[in-house]
Amino acid sequence: MAEETREHAERQKIGDAKAAPTKNFFVNMLTRDIELQDALLDLLDNCVDGILRSIGDVKGDTPYAGYNASITFDPDHFIIEDNCGGIPKAVAEKYAFSMGRPPDENVKQLNAAATVGMYGIGMKRAIFKLGTEALVESRHDEGFIVEFNPEWMNDREWSDLPMFPLKHDELVDGGTRITVYQLHEECKKAFADKTWIESFKNSISRHYAIIISKGFEVRVGTEAEIAAGVEPIAGAEFRLLETDALSDGSRLQPFTYFGTLDGVEVEIYAGLYRKLLTEEEAEREEQTRGVKDDAGWTVACNDRVVIWKDTTRLTGWGEATVPNYHGQFIAITGLVLLHSGDPTRLPLTTTKRGIDAASNVYAEVKDLMREATKSLTNFTYKWKKHERELDSIYKNSRYVELPTLRAMAKEVSTGQVRKFATIKRSEVKLPAPVSENRTARVSFTADKNDIAKLKKHYFDDQQAAISEVGEAAFNDALSRIKE
Repeated sequence: MAEETREHAERQKIGDAKAAPTKNFFVNMLTRDIELQDALLDLLDNCVDGILRSIGDVKGDTPYAGYNASITFDPDHFIIEDNCGGIPKAVAEKYAFSMGRPPDENVKQLNAAATVGMYGIGMKRAIFKLGTEALVESRHDEGFIVEFNPEWMNDREWSDLPMFPLKHDELVDGGTRITVYQLHEECKKAFADKTWIESFKNSISRHYAIIISKGFEVRVGTEAEIAAGVEPIAGAEFRLLETDALSDGSRLQPFTYFGTLDGVEVEIYAGLYRKLLTEEEAEREEQTRGVKDDAGWTVACNDRVVIWKDTTRLTGWGEATVPNYHGQFIAITGLVLLHSGDPTRLPLTTTKRGIDAASNVYAEVKDLMREATKSLTNFTYKWKKHERELDSIYKNSRYVELPTLRAMAKEVSTGQVRKFATIKRSEVKLPAPVSENRTARVSFTADKNDIAKLKKHYFDDQQAAISEVGEAAFNDALSRIKE
Protein backbone atom coordinates (compact mmCIF):
# COMPACT_ATOMS: atom_id res chain seq x y z
CA MET A 1 0.00 0.00 0.00
CA ALA A 2 2.85 2.42 0.88
CA GLU A 3 4.53 1.70 -2.48
CA GLU A 4 1.27 2.41 -4.37
CA THR A 5 0.86 5.74 -2.53
CA ARG A 6 4.45 6.73 -3.32
CA GLU A 7 3.99 5.74 -6.97
CA HIS A 8 0.82 7.85 -7.18
CA ALA A 9 2.62 10.86 -5.70
CA GLU A 10 5.34 10.58 -8.34
CA ARG A 11 2.88 10.67 -11.25
CA GLN A 12 2.83 13.78 -13.35
CA LYS A 13 -0.53 15.49 -13.90
CA ILE A 14 -1.43 15.76 -17.59
CA GLY A 15 -4.84 17.47 -17.33
CA ASP A 16 -8.28 17.45 -15.67
CA ALA A 17 -11.38 15.30 -16.24
CA LYS A 18 -14.65 17.25 -16.00
CA ALA A 19 -16.83 16.09 -13.09
CA ALA A 20 -19.48 18.83 -13.03
CA PRO A 21 -23.02 17.88 -14.13
CA THR A 22 -24.17 19.21 -17.50
CA LYS A 23 -26.81 21.91 -17.31
CA ASN A 24 -29.29 19.89 -19.34
CA PHE A 25 -28.95 16.87 -17.04
CA PHE A 26 -29.22 19.01 -13.91
CA VAL A 27 -32.29 20.94 -15.13
CA ASN A 28 -34.09 17.76 -16.24
CA MET A 29 -33.43 16.00 -12.95
CA LEU A 30 -34.43 19.06 -10.95
CA THR A 31 -37.82 19.46 -12.66
CA ARG A 32 -38.74 15.84 -13.32
CA ASP A 33 -40.02 14.97 -9.85
CA ILE A 34 -42.00 18.14 -9.11
CA GLU A 35 -45.50 18.86 -10.35
CA LEU A 36 -46.18 22.13 -12.14
CA GLN A 37 -48.48 23.36 -9.36
CA ASP A 38 -45.83 22.65 -6.74
CA ALA A 39 -43.21 24.55 -8.74
CA LEU A 40 -45.51 27.58 -8.88
CA LEU A 41 -46.20 27.37 -5.16
CA ASP A 42 -42.42 27.64 -4.66
CA LEU A 43 -42.65 31.12 -6.19
CA LEU A 44 -45.29 32.10 -3.63
CA ASP A 45 -43.01 30.75 -0.90
CA ASN A 46 -40.39 33.22 -2.09
CA CYS A 47 -42.93 36.06 -1.82
CA VAL A 48 -43.61 35.16 1.81
CA ASP A 49 -39.88 34.95 2.53
CA GLY A 50 -39.53 38.43 1.09
CA ILE A 51 -42.13 39.70 3.55
CA LEU A 52 -40.26 38.15 6.46
CA ARG A 53 -37.02 39.74 5.39
CA SER A 54 -38.84 43.08 5.22
CA ILE A 55 -40.67 43.03 8.55
CA GLY A 56 -38.54 40.57 10.53
CA ASP A 57 -41.40 39.15 12.60
CA VAL A 58 -44.95 37.99 11.96
CA LYS A 59 -46.49 38.39 15.40
CA GLY A 60 -50.01 39.75 15.67
CA ASP A 61 -53.25 38.90 13.92
CA THR A 62 -52.49 40.36 10.46
CA PRO A 63 -48.72 40.77 9.99
CA TYR A 64 -49.01 40.12 6.23
CA ALA A 65 -51.62 42.86 5.65
CA GLY A 66 -50.76 45.09 2.70
CA TYR A 67 -48.62 42.46 0.96
CA ASN A 68 -49.92 40.72 -2.14
CA ALA A 69 -49.01 38.64 -5.17
CA SER A 70 -50.72 38.16 -8.53
CA ILE A 71 -50.31 35.23 -10.89
CA THR A 72 -51.17 35.65 -14.57
CA PHE A 73 -51.84 32.67 -16.83
CA ASP A 74 -51.86 33.20 -20.60
CA PRO A 75 -51.14 30.70 -23.38
CA ASP A 76 -47.90 32.39 -24.41
CA HIS A 77 -46.50 33.64 -21.09
CA PHE A 78 -46.65 33.44 -17.29
CA ILE A 79 -46.25 36.29 -14.78
CA ILE A 80 -45.97 36.42 -11.00
CA GLU A 81 -45.69 39.88 -9.48
CA ASP A 82 -45.54 40.90 -5.82
CA ASN A 83 -44.79 43.81 -3.48
CA CYS A 84 -43.11 41.66 -0.84
CA GLY A 85 -39.78 43.47 -0.44
CA GLY A 86 -37.79 42.86 -3.59
CA ILE A 87 -34.29 41.39 -3.96
CA PRO A 88 -31.27 43.48 -2.91
CA LYS A 89 -28.96 43.96 -5.89
CA ALA A 90 -25.95 42.58 -4.01
CA VAL A 91 -27.94 39.48 -3.10
CA ALA A 92 -28.90 39.01 -6.75
CA GLU A 93 -25.29 39.34 -7.86
CA LYS A 94 -23.87 36.91 -5.30
CA TYR A 95 -26.28 34.07 -4.77
CA ALA A 96 -30.01 34.65 -5.50
CA PHE A 97 -29.57 33.08 -8.94
CA SER A 98 -27.11 30.37 -7.99
CA MET A 99 -28.32 26.82 -7.41
CA GLY A 100 -28.72 26.31 -3.66
CA ARG A 101 -27.78 28.40 -0.65
CA PRO A 102 -23.99 28.80 -0.25
CA PRO A 103 -22.54 28.10 3.24
CA ASP A 104 -21.56 31.75 3.61
CA GLU A 105 -21.61 33.78 6.82
CA ASN A 106 -23.13 36.67 4.86
CA VAL A 107 -26.29 34.70 4.04
CA LYS A 108 -27.09 33.44 7.54
CA GLN A 109 -29.54 36.27 8.07
CA LEU A 110 -31.29 35.41 4.80
CA ASN A 111 -31.63 31.75 5.77
CA ALA A 112 -32.89 32.63 9.24
CA ALA A 113 -35.56 34.88 7.76
CA ALA A 114 -36.86 32.19 5.42
CA THR A 115 -40.09 30.37 6.08
CA VAL A 116 -39.85 27.29 3.89
CA GLY A 117 -38.05 28.70 0.85
CA MET A 118 -34.77 27.70 2.41
CA TYR A 119 -33.14 25.46 -0.17
CA GLY A 120 -32.34 28.16 -2.73
CA ILE A 121 -33.72 26.30 -5.73
CA GLY A 122 -37.41 27.28 -5.88
CA MET A 123 -37.28 30.25 -8.27
CA LYS A 124 -34.81 28.64 -10.68
CA ARG A 125 -36.61 25.29 -10.66
CA ALA A 126 -39.95 27.00 -11.39
CA ILE A 127 -38.47 28.94 -14.31
CA PHE A 128 -36.92 25.75 -15.75
CA LYS A 129 -40.26 23.98 -15.30
CA LEU A 130 -42.18 26.75 -17.09
CA GLY A 131 -40.15 27.62 -20.17
CA THR A 132 -36.86 28.53 -21.83
CA GLU A 133 -36.90 32.33 -21.62
CA ALA A 134 -37.50 34.52 -18.56
CA LEU A 135 -37.01 37.96 -17.08
CA VAL A 136 -36.66 38.55 -13.34
CA GLU A 137 -37.24 42.21 -12.46
CA SER A 138 -36.89 43.49 -8.91
CA ARG A 139 -36.56 46.72 -6.97
CA HIS A 140 -35.25 46.80 -3.42
CA ASP A 141 -32.34 49.21 -3.05
CA GLU A 142 -31.58 49.37 -6.78
CA GLY A 143 -33.74 48.10 -9.61
CA PHE A 144 -32.38 45.41 -11.94
CA ILE A 145 -33.35 42.83 -14.54
CA VAL A 146 -31.84 39.36 -14.82
CA GLU A 147 -32.36 37.54 -18.10
CA PHE A 148 -32.65 33.81 -18.78
CA ASN A 149 -32.44 33.26 -22.54
CA PRO A 150 -32.67 30.11 -24.68
CA GLU A 151 -28.93 30.28 -25.49
CA TRP A 152 -28.05 30.18 -21.78
CA MET A 153 -30.56 27.39 -21.21
CA ASN A 154 -29.02 25.27 -23.97
CA ASP A 155 -25.41 26.06 -23.09
CA ARG A 156 -23.56 23.29 -21.26
CA GLU A 157 -21.72 25.75 -19.04
CA TRP A 158 -23.07 27.48 -15.93
CA SER A 159 -22.10 30.96 -17.06
CA ASP A 160 -23.27 34.03 -15.14
CA LEU A 161 -26.62 35.52 -16.10
CA PRO A 162 -26.66 39.04 -17.58
CA MET A 163 -28.06 41.88 -15.43
CA PHE A 164 -29.54 45.15 -16.74
CA PRO A 165 -30.81 48.31 -15.04
CA LEU A 166 -34.54 48.61 -14.39
CA LYS A 167 -36.34 51.72 -15.64
CA HIS A 168 -37.36 54.13 -12.90
CA ASP A 169 -41.06 53.84 -13.69
CA GLU A 170 -41.02 50.02 -13.62
CA LEU A 171 -42.28 48.23 -10.47
CA VAL A 172 -43.18 49.67 -7.08
CA ASP A 173 -40.55 49.84 -4.35
CA GLY A 174 -40.15 46.38 -2.90
CA GLY A 175 -41.64 44.79 -6.00
CA THR A 176 -40.57 41.71 -7.96
CA ARG A 177 -41.92 40.43 -11.26
CA ILE A 178 -41.01 37.15 -12.96
CA THR A 179 -42.15 36.72 -16.55
CA VAL A 180 -41.59 33.46 -18.43
CA TYR A 181 -41.89 33.13 -22.23
CA GLN A 182 -41.51 30.21 -24.64
CA LEU A 183 -43.58 28.04 -22.34
CA HIS A 184 -43.27 24.26 -22.40
CA GLU A 185 -46.21 22.38 -23.91
CA GLU A 186 -47.26 21.06 -20.48
CA CYS A 187 -47.64 24.65 -19.25
CA LYS A 188 -49.53 25.89 -22.33
CA LYS A 189 -52.01 23.06 -21.94
CA ALA A 190 -52.46 23.64 -18.18
CA PHE A 191 -52.89 27.41 -18.49
CA ALA A 192 -55.67 26.92 -21.06
CA ASP A 193 -57.50 24.40 -18.85
CA LYS A 194 -60.09 25.98 -16.52
CA THR A 195 -60.26 22.82 -14.42
CA TRP A 196 -56.48 22.88 -13.83
CA ILE A 197 -56.58 26.56 -12.88
CA GLU A 198 -59.42 25.95 -10.38
CA SER A 199 -57.40 23.08 -8.91
CA PHE A 200 -54.41 25.41 -8.56
CA LYS A 201 -56.55 28.03 -6.82
CA ASN A 202 -57.73 25.35 -4.38
CA SER A 203 -54.09 24.43 -3.68
CA ILE A 204 -53.34 28.07 -2.82
CA SER A 205 -56.45 28.25 -0.63
CA ARG A 206 -55.25 25.23 1.35
CA HIS A 207 -51.49 25.61 1.47
CA TYR A 208 -51.64 29.35 2.26
CA ALA A 209 -54.78 29.21 4.42
CA ILE A 210 -53.01 30.47 7.56
CA ILE A 211 -50.90 33.06 5.76
CA ILE A 212 -53.96 34.39 3.91
CA SER A 213 -55.87 34.58 7.20
CA LYS A 214 -53.06 36.84 8.45
CA GLY A 215 -53.52 39.36 5.66
CA PHE A 216 -51.63 38.10 2.59
CA GLU A 217 -53.57 38.41 -0.69
CA VAL A 218 -53.11 36.22 -3.77
CA ARG A 219 -54.90 36.85 -7.07
CA VAL A 220 -54.94 34.42 -9.98
CA GLY A 221 -56.33 34.93 -13.48
CA THR A 222 -55.76 35.89 -17.07
CA GLU A 223 -54.13 39.22 -17.91
CA ALA A 224 -57.59 40.75 -18.46
CA GLU A 225 -58.93 39.38 -15.16
CA ILE A 226 -55.94 40.64 -13.17
CA ALA A 227 -56.26 44.09 -14.79
CA ALA A 228 -59.99 44.17 -13.95
CA GLY A 229 -59.26 43.53 -10.26
CA VAL A 230 -60.17 39.88 -9.72
CA GLU A 231 -60.97 39.05 -6.07
CA PRO A 232 -58.17 37.52 -3.96
CA ILE A 233 -58.35 33.83 -3.13
CA ALA A 234 -60.04 33.03 0.19
CA GLY A 235 -58.08 30.79 2.54
CA ALA A 236 -59.56 27.49 3.68
CA GLU A 237 -61.02 27.71 7.18
CA PHE A 238 -60.15 25.74 10.29
CA ARG A 239 -62.64 25.69 13.16
CA LEU A 240 -63.77 23.36 15.91
CA LEU A 241 -66.98 22.85 17.86
CA GLU A 242 -67.29 23.95 21.48
CA THR A 243 -70.18 23.97 23.99
CA ASP A 244 -70.80 25.36 27.46
CA ALA A 245 -70.15 23.02 30.37
CA LEU A 246 -72.87 20.58 31.42
CA SER A 247 -73.88 20.02 35.04
CA ASP A 248 -71.10 17.45 35.52
CA GLY A 249 -68.46 19.82 34.11
CA SER A 250 -68.11 17.96 30.82
CA ARG A 251 -68.43 19.69 27.45
CA LEU A 252 -67.44 19.51 23.82
CA GLN A 253 -64.12 21.32 23.53
CA PRO A 254 -60.91 21.11 21.50
CA PHE A 255 -57.80 19.29 22.65
CA THR A 256 -54.86 21.70 22.67
CA TYR A 257 -51.11 21.14 23.11
CA PHE A 258 -48.63 23.97 23.46
CA GLY A 259 -44.84 24.11 23.99
CA THR A 260 -41.48 23.42 22.32
CA LEU A 261 -39.68 20.30 21.08
CA ASP A 262 -36.02 20.44 19.98
CA GLY A 263 -36.17 24.17 19.30
CA VAL A 264 -39.48 23.98 17.41
CA GLU A 265 -42.58 25.71 18.74
CA VAL A 266 -45.51 23.28 18.70
CA GLU A 267 -49.24 23.99 18.70
CA ILE A 268 -51.79 21.20 18.25
CA TYR A 269 -55.57 21.58 18.02
CA ALA A 270 -57.94 18.64 17.60
CA GLY A 271 -61.66 18.09 17.99
CA LEU A 272 -64.96 17.86 16.12
CA TYR A 273 -65.86 20.18 13.27
CA ARG A 274 -69.37 18.75 12.69
CA LYS A 275 -71.92 16.40 14.21
CA LEU A 276 -71.06 12.73 14.55
CA LEU A 277 -72.67 10.47 11.98
CA THR A 278 -75.48 8.21 13.11
CA GLU A 279 -74.67 4.50 12.99
CA GLU A 280 -76.67 4.19 9.76
CA GLU A 281 -74.92 7.20 8.19
CA ALA A 282 -71.50 5.85 9.19
CA GLU A 283 -72.24 2.48 7.57
CA ARG A 284 -73.44 4.19 4.40
CA GLU A 285 -70.34 6.42 4.34
CA GLU A 286 -68.08 3.39 4.68
CA GLN A 287 -69.90 1.44 2.00
CA THR A 288 -69.92 4.26 -0.55
CA ARG A 289 -66.51 5.68 0.42
CA GLY A 290 -68.10 9.10 0.20
CA VAL A 291 -66.50 12.51 0.62
CA LYS A 292 -64.73 12.79 3.96
CA ASP A 293 -65.25 16.57 4.09
CA ASP A 294 -62.69 18.14 6.41
CA ALA A 295 -61.76 15.05 8.41
CA GLY A 296 -58.10 14.33 9.13
CA TRP A 297 -54.92 16.12 10.15
CA THR A 298 -53.44 19.28 8.65
CA VAL A 299 -49.80 20.20 9.37
CA ALA A 300 -48.18 23.61 8.78
CA CYS A 301 -44.53 24.64 9.08
CA ASN A 302 -43.96 28.36 9.73
CA ASP A 303 -47.59 28.94 8.70
CA ARG A 304 -47.12 27.09 5.39
CA VAL A 305 -49.46 24.06 5.13
CA VAL A 306 -47.52 20.97 4.03
CA ILE A 307 -50.08 18.22 4.84
CA TRP A 308 -53.78 18.72 4.18
CA LYS A 309 -56.54 16.69 5.88
CA ASP A 310 -54.62 13.42 6.02
CA THR A 311 -56.21 10.21 7.36
CA THR A 312 -53.30 7.78 6.87
CA ARG A 313 -50.48 6.38 8.97
CA LEU A 314 -48.47 9.49 8.07
CA THR A 315 -50.51 11.35 10.70
CA GLY A 316 -50.95 8.45 13.12
CA TRP A 317 -54.15 6.81 11.90
CA GLY A 318 -53.90 3.01 12.10
CA GLU A 319 -50.77 3.15 14.30
CA ALA A 320 -50.27 1.92 17.87
CA THR A 321 -53.76 1.86 19.46
CA VAL A 322 -55.32 4.35 17.03
CA PRO A 323 -57.84 2.71 14.67
CA ASN A 324 -57.70 3.07 10.91
CA TYR A 325 -59.80 5.91 9.58
CA HIS A 326 -63.34 5.07 8.46
CA GLY A 327 -66.69 6.83 8.09
CA GLN A 328 -67.51 6.78 11.79
CA PHE A 329 -64.67 9.30 12.38
CA ILE A 330 -65.71 11.83 9.71
CA ALA A 331 -66.25 14.55 12.34
CA ILE A 332 -62.67 14.39 13.68
CA THR A 333 -60.11 16.93 12.50
CA GLY A 334 -56.85 18.38 13.78
CA LEU A 335 -54.25 21.05 13.04
CA VAL A 336 -50.53 21.06 13.87
CA LEU A 337 -48.56 24.33 13.73
CA LEU A 338 -44.77 24.07 13.81
CA HIS A 339 -42.60 27.20 14.00
CA SER A 340 -38.85 27.74 14.13
CA GLY A 341 -36.54 30.68 13.51
CA ASP A 342 -34.21 28.08 12.02
CA PRO A 343 -36.27 26.42 9.26
CA THR A 344 -33.77 23.56 8.95
CA ARG A 345 -35.20 22.25 12.24
CA LEU A 346 -38.62 21.81 10.64
CA PRO A 347 -39.50 18.30 9.38
CA LEU A 348 -39.82 19.35 5.75
CA THR A 349 -39.11 17.49 2.53
CA THR A 350 -37.32 19.37 -0.28
CA THR A 351 -40.61 19.68 -2.22
CA LYS A 352 -42.26 21.22 0.88
CA ARG A 353 -45.46 19.33 0.11
CA GLY A 354 -44.96 16.69 2.77
CA ILE A 355 -43.36 15.80 6.07
CA ASP A 356 -40.06 14.07 6.72
CA ALA A 357 -41.54 11.17 8.66
CA ALA A 358 -38.06 10.17 9.90
CA SER A 359 -37.64 13.49 11.71
CA ASN A 360 -37.31 13.17 15.51
CA VAL A 361 -39.41 16.30 15.98
CA TYR A 362 -42.24 14.94 13.86
CA ALA A 363 -42.09 11.53 15.55
CA GLU A 364 -42.60 13.24 18.92
CA VAL A 365 -45.35 15.47 17.56
CA LYS A 366 -47.10 12.44 16.10
CA ASP A 367 -47.19 10.84 19.56
CA LEU A 368 -49.29 13.80 20.70
CA MET A 369 -51.46 13.66 17.57
CA ARG A 370 -52.19 9.98 18.18
CA GLU A 371 -53.11 10.71 21.80
CA ALA A 372 -55.67 13.30 20.69
CA THR A 373 -57.01 11.09 17.88
CA LYS A 374 -57.42 8.15 20.26
CA SER A 375 -59.42 10.26 22.73
CA LEU A 376 -61.70 11.47 19.96
CA THR A 377 -62.26 8.04 18.41
CA ASN A 378 -63.11 6.69 21.90
CA PHE A 379 -65.65 9.52 22.17
CA THR A 380 -67.33 8.44 18.93
CA TYR A 381 -67.46 4.83 20.14
CA LYS A 382 -69.18 5.89 23.38
CA TRP A 383 -71.85 7.86 21.54
CA LYS A 384 -72.59 5.20 18.97
CA LYS A 385 -76.34 4.43 19.22
CA HIS A 386 -76.86 7.49 21.48
CA GLU A 387 -77.04 10.16 18.77
CA ARG A 388 -80.42 11.55 19.92
CA GLU A 389 -79.05 12.23 23.36
CA LEU A 390 -76.07 14.02 21.82
CA ASP A 391 -78.39 16.25 19.75
CA SER A 392 -79.37 18.16 22.89
CA ILE A 393 -75.69 18.99 23.46
CA TYR A 394 -75.20 20.16 19.86
CA LYS A 395 -77.99 22.73 20.30
CA ASN A 396 -75.67 24.65 22.59
CA SER A 397 -72.62 24.41 20.33
CA ARG A 398 -70.65 27.10 18.48
CA TYR A 399 -67.60 27.24 16.25
CA VAL A 400 -64.22 28.44 17.48
CA GLU A 401 -62.01 29.87 14.71
CA LEU A 402 -58.24 29.43 14.59
CA PRO A 403 -57.32 32.94 15.86
CA THR A 404 -59.47 32.35 18.97
CA LEU A 405 -58.05 28.86 19.43
CA ARG A 406 -54.51 30.23 19.33
CA ALA A 407 -55.35 33.02 21.76
CA MET A 408 -56.77 30.60 24.30
CA ALA A 409 -54.10 27.91 23.86
CA LYS A 410 -51.71 29.28 26.49
CA GLU A 411 -54.53 29.67 29.01
CA VAL A 412 -56.15 26.25 28.64
CA SER A 413 -52.99 24.22 28.01
CA THR A 414 -52.07 23.75 31.66
CA GLY A 415 -51.93 19.98 32.06
CA GLN A 416 -48.58 18.20 32.03
CA VAL A 417 -47.64 15.76 29.29
CA ARG A 418 -45.66 13.12 31.13
CA LYS A 419 -43.50 12.09 28.19
CA PHE A 420 -42.61 15.66 27.15
CA ALA A 421 -41.81 18.06 29.99
CA THR A 422 -41.78 21.06 27.61
CA ILE A 423 -45.35 20.48 26.37
CA LYS A 424 -48.56 21.47 28.14
CA ARG A 425 -52.02 20.25 27.19
CA SER A 426 -55.63 21.19 27.93
CA GLU A 427 -57.61 19.16 30.44
CA VAL A 428 -60.59 17.93 28.47
CA LYS A 429 -63.66 16.19 29.90
CA LEU A 430 -65.90 15.18 27.02
CA PRO A 431 -69.59 14.33 27.68
CA ALA A 432 -70.59 10.69 28.13
CA PRO A 433 -74.05 9.25 27.40
CA VAL A 434 -76.22 9.12 30.51
CA SER A 435 -77.43 5.67 29.55
CA GLU A 436 -73.82 4.49 29.23
CA ASN A 437 -73.24 5.18 32.91
CA ARG A 438 -76.16 2.89 33.85
CA THR A 439 -75.26 -0.05 31.64
CA ALA A 440 -72.73 -2.87 31.66
CA ARG A 441 -71.94 -5.62 29.22
CA VAL A 442 -73.14 -9.15 30.14
CA SER A 443 -71.03 -11.91 28.59
CA PHE A 444 -70.69 -15.62 29.40
CA THR A 445 -70.36 -19.00 27.70
CA ALA A 446 -72.99 -21.78 27.65
CA ASP A 447 -73.48 -25.24 26.20
CA LYS A 448 -74.44 -25.11 22.51
CA ASN A 449 -77.28 -27.58 23.02
CA ASP A 450 -78.76 -25.38 25.73
CA ILE A 451 -78.45 -22.34 23.47
CA ALA A 452 -80.30 -24.24 20.71
CA LYS A 453 -83.13 -25.02 23.16
CA LEU A 454 -83.45 -21.34 24.06
CA LYS A 455 -83.49 -20.37 20.37
CA LYS A 456 -86.45 -22.69 19.83
CA HIS A 457 -88.18 -21.52 23.05
CA TYR A 458 -87.93 -17.78 22.38
CA PHE A 459 -87.78 -17.55 18.59
CA ASP A 460 -88.55 -20.99 17.14
CA ASP A 461 -85.67 -20.19 14.82
CA GLN A 462 -82.19 -21.72 14.96
CA GLN A 463 -80.85 -18.81 12.86
CA ALA A 464 -81.41 -16.30 15.67
CA ALA A 465 -78.25 -14.54 16.85
CA ILE A 466 -76.71 -15.76 20.10
CA SER A 467 -76.75 -12.18 21.43
CA GLU A 468 -80.52 -12.04 20.82
CA VAL A 469 -80.97 -15.30 22.73
CA GLY A 470 -79.00 -13.99 25.67
CA GLU A 471 -80.95 -10.71 25.73
CA ALA A 472 -84.29 -12.56 25.54
CA ALA A 473 -83.33 -14.90 28.40
CA PHE A 474 -82.08 -11.95 30.50
CA ASN A 475 -85.29 -9.95 29.96
CA ASP A 476 -87.43 -13.02 30.71
CA ALA A 477 -85.61 -13.65 34.02
CA LEU A 478 -85.82 -9.96 34.93
CA SER A 479 -89.56 -9.79 34.27
CA ARG A 480 -90.15 -12.86 36.47
CA ILE A 481 -88.28 -11.17 39.34
CA LYS A 482 -90.25 -7.94 38.93
CA GLU A 483 -93.55 -9.87 38.97
